Amino acid sequence: QHYYITNNLRNMIVLAVLALFSCALSAELDPSLTEWRLIESDVEKVMFPLRDYILEVKTILPDEYDTNPPYGELFRTDKSTTMMAMLHAGGWNGRSKVGRLVWNTIKYDRGFDVSIEECNANYKAYRSFPGNGENEQIWAWNFFDDLVLLTCNDDLQYSQLWDKADVNPRKPDLPENCAALGAADVDRIIFRHMSGEYIRAVPKEQPDEIRAPTTPPATTPASTRPLATTHAASTPVPDIFPKYYPTCNCWTRECGYCSKMECTVKHDLIGSEQGVKVSSVLNRKELNTIVLYDEEGEQVGKFKWNMKGIYLDGCIACRTPWRLRRAKAAEGATEWEFTLTDGIVRIKIDGEVLYESRLRAECAGVYRRATRFAFYNMACENTFTLIEEMEPGSSVTADCAGACPLDQ
Repeated sequence: QHYYITNNLRNMIVLAVLALFSCALSAELDPSLTEWRLIESDVEKVMFPLRDYILEVKTILPDEYDTNPPYGELFRTDKSTTMMAMLHAGGWNGRSKVGRLVWNTIKYDRGFDVSIEECNANYKAYRSFPGNGENEQIWAWNFFDDLVLLTCNDDLQYSQLWDKADVNPRKPDLPENCAALGAADVDRIIFRHMSGEYIRAVPKEQPDEIRAPTTPPATTPASTRPLATTHAASTPVPDIFPKYYPTCNCWTRECGYCSKMECTVKHDLIGSEQGVKVSSVLNRKELNTIVLYDEEGEQVGKFKWNMKGIYLDGCIACRTPWRLRRAKAAEGATEWEFTLTDGIVRIKIDGEVLYESRLRAECAGVYRRATRFAFYNMACENTFTLIEEMEPGSSVTADCAGACPLDQ
């Protein structure tokens, strides 16, 4: 007896296979994941298209932790502070795994903080203690075509370019594997050892730009200071100082997410009596953030402050003193000045020093290298004073190289 498949049956099988294949290619996010979801098991599987969404993880800093455990010599980290996410493309089996993210909720003394298995030969160190030691931490993994960024409470802690993997003879396949992860269409994640933590998906409304930390629209009038004006090249005009420029946000793709020197201002922050003078609206929520760099363009750290707290990465974390809070303008913008002269951090309003802290020897050694600055996530409505001894980068202009309208 001969068995055969009819054309109709054959067509039905083909259509069924195509349908299954289509489903595998068009994996969609569970809509409920746009709200915080509790991870309830030690191995949790979630459909998650990383190209379309930012992965956010909410963790709580333990009351007790050891930043220098004895087993650190063995290159291990404490499971209670370690997060792990296995990235898969098109399936749940081992062959579909394209990446593994491991990061810690604390900063280890030896720098065993974060690693992408396919890109890094060893753990990498965070830039500062995550979230300035705050109890609640919001971690965000943001994947792009050319790199991935990890932030904690909106502070950048780690970045990795897909074409800049570690070169290590013990792991010769890293460059190839890292590039493959960057090109992979990750559509599902397995979270391991993260029971009790929360996750959610944040849509990428503008896929070509990183999602900046949430800032409500300004409700106060723009500064009345005149911005610097531009002139036609054919009409030579002498430079007149001071000039008032917008606080150009360096956290953009054009500025390499605060890595390109054309988005910075060169200034002798340690030797000059003149600091960085800014006009901005002060409140308890939005941070005024100045990124500091050395002469080679490496980030030294960030100075951040608002009506709630004052922070200098790795060195200062304190509440804003009462007399500084009292000095802010009742309405609209307040003009304040940050100085780092001789290794002493000062905040001034109307020339009066309202906050002062002399850096310890180790901190002074780090920050005395600061010779450039830029602004992070500050709106066009804010301005800073460009004085004659400062040298602005080519993108620090009256309209922030097109990012801020001149009629602002």
